[in-house]
Amino acid sequence: MSLVDAALGYARRGIRIIPITPRSKIPLIDAWPTQATSDETTIRAWWKQWPAAGIGIATGKAGRRQFFVLDIDDKNGKNGSDTLAELETQHGKLPDTVTVLTGTGGRHLYFTTTVEIRNDAGKRLGEGLDIRGEGGYVVAPPSTHENGHTYQFEHGYAIGDLTPVDAPDWLMRRLTTQPKIDETKPRDHDDFLHDPNLPSSRYDAAHTWRQLLEADGWKFAYSHDGTDYWTRPGKDRGVSASVNHDGNDALIVFSTNAPVPEGGYTRFGYFAQTRHGGDWKKATNEWLHRNPTPPSQTPNELLNMLVNWHDFWNQDHVTEDWLAYPLIARGRQTALFAVAKVGKSYLALACTAALATGKPIFGREPLPKTHVLYLDYEMTPGDLLERLERLGYDEQDDLSHLHYAIIPSLPALNAYDGAASIMKLVELTGAQVVVIDTLGRAVEGEENSADTYREFARTTGLALKAAGIALLRTDHAGKDKGKSGQRGSSAKNDDVDLVYQMERPDGLIKLTRIFSRISWAPHEVELVEEQFGDSHPIRLKDSERSFTPKQFELAQAILDHFPHIRPGQRHKAGRQFRKELTAKGIKHDTGNIRPALDAIWLNRLRDPLDP
Repeated sequence: MSLVDAALGYARRGIRIIPITPRSKIPLIDAWPTQATSDETTIRAWWKQWPAAGIGIATGKAGRRQFFVLDIDDKNGKNGSDTLAELETQHGKLPDTVTVLTGTGGRHLYFTTTVEIRNDAGKRLGEGLDIRGEGGYVVAPPSTHENGHTYQFEHGYAIGDLTPVDAPDWLMRRLTTQPKIDETKPRDHDDFLHDPNLPSSRYDAAHTWRQLLEADGWKFAYSHDGTDYWTRPGKDRGVSASVNHDGNDALIVFSTNAPVPEGGYTRFGYFAQTRHGGDWKKATNEWLHRNPTPPSQTPNELLNMLVNWHDFWNQDHVTEDWLAYPLIARGRQTALFAVAKVGKSYLALACTAALATGKPIFGREPLPKTHVLYLDYEMTPGDLLERLERLGYDEQDDLSHLHYAIIPSLPALNAYDGAASIMKLVELTGAQVVVIDTLGRAVEGEENSADTYREFARTTGLALKAAGIALLRTDHAGKDKGKSGQRGSSAKNDDVDLVYQMERPDGLIKLTRIFSRISWAPHEVELVEEQFGDSHPIRLKDSERSFTPKQFELAQAILDHFPHIRPGQRHKAGRQFRKELTAKGIKHDTGNIRPALDAIWLNRLRDPLDP
């Protein structure tokens, strides 16, 4: 069959055709994405002009359906056949379909579908497995490869019976589900909605695609239906990328020889990829160094940040305000560290799950359900299930207030984009508490560098504190057993309000306060893990404690003068409550108010000296 007859045969089946340079993969027409056609008159004219042209099939839309090609590449160190075999072991074998043997010994598998499939170079399926879909093309039989071998159908297929089968469900899931991001590789795209004050958003607003691309040697090819097509540096014709496809203000690169890998880029993402190898943190630092963030507030807004001393002295400043005693104080930041396998993550989960479900926290009074955002950088779903069941939770419990992310794909939290992502999640979930478990896995940079954690404090830490959101973060203890502290830089303590070291002596869970900016945090806390059937709830050991005579007397006096005080009011240890005690003539020390209220809650109003 002649090349022109073959091209016409494809066209009669609704497939769009382009002419290819003989023994090459390069289209003979520059605007092939828009000029690919199944019109026979046009095809005849092309092959009259170029009778030896190879046949290119434009993938994507074909009649009323879409079709794509799975390219199995077994050359240049790639072994797509092995990758596919592993996928088929997990999901089941692919169905028999139209298969083309390429000039280099690879295979093209043709599939149809009802949804649009994008080009992909090994990201979704793995090494050696590429996809050619919307915006792509493949060379088709009987074209000749540059090595002289001919593209040909396998298993006796011919153009006349070119009817690809529908792609199986598992393959469609892999091609249409957002892939997880490998945090060890450079990031080359945006993951979150843009805050206009972010460095990346300011960069995007200050540059146009034409400025960026022409400066790097790209050539504008043409526009069609609102989409701009560009030719990569080093190439005189053809198209390598598009901008504004379907109204999306992004650069979509579909050439494997472009200066950046195939995929989608914002303008800042392109800057980060071309100038910093995809390292957004370095790109952000360079941009901020040259373009510091200007103040966005008006003079009145800036002045309103200053303390109004009249209001200050007339406010009721609560001395103690716990969301979950003793780990989480309202709007404060706590670090919990321990050596490996002691159970710091388990303790954090026990505390926040109780807070989110309105259950007693460590055996103390239940509080109203509170939204918690838990970012878990270590556990698997199986680990989470095991721990929740150990704590006594099951499918009957309402965990809707516990917003739990397992190994979240977030930008580094010691960068402005990471902080913006956290605050967007806080906004979406209504969280009053954020848990980062563990901090070392959520940031980028040297663990022993103070800058790594100072950057976290300036970005995510400061954003949460300004919004009044409490933060509990876990970390590992240092390797030097002779020193008490978190692993890595001592700067980890600089921005937090409370630091606890967790240990397990003699079957207890012991928290020792290493550092604190809040005087009312306990110096030492002991907890007990009890067993009730299959569950192991944790309670405060000091819930059994006796109280000093002064605390007992104060508790009795409070009950005598405030007989209707309720357990939910035990946080009333602020300035106004102290004024009320003074007005009633009740003598008190500030440090005894909280224990006295605890005694009322625990119903332990008995003389501590009385056995």
